Amino acid sequence: MRILLILCVLLAWTGGALGQDERPIGLVKTASGEATVLREGRRLTALPGLGLALGDVLATGSRGSLGVILRDDTVLSLGPSSQIKLEQFVFEPAQGNLGMVLRVTRGLIEYLSGKISKLAPGSVRIETPVATLGIRGTHLLARIEP
Repeated sequence: MRILLILCVLLAWTGGALGQDERPIGLVKTASGEATVLREGRRLTALPGLGLALGDVLATGSRGSLGVILRDDTVLSLGPSSQIKLEQFVFEPAQGNLGMVLRVTRGLIEYLSGKISKLAPGSVRIETPVATLGIRGTHLLARIEP
């Protein structure tokens, strides 16, 4: 009986944190050609409906493309031979916790800002090997050469 009670308390105590962390930060909307998600050392085929997690690396091959939508309605499109890491994503508007960092390694990226950049201007950054862009609500198209 005590063990069952302890297990129930532990599940209740960790359940909220696990539920929040397990929520996807976005979804793959479109994918064509070679499009993958690298997650914790595993390479997943990017198929429409695949949930995205913090730390995922989105990549396309030489004839691939990928379109995703993040939980705050940010839209990202990757062209051929592109790679981007979802470095940081916090979208808790009720608590005032907002922020996003996208790390673009190479390729063609199109970014259409969502609610985070509208609610907290300056809390979104796109990092590249040569520059960091502070986003304050905009539409951006960039090519990053390796």
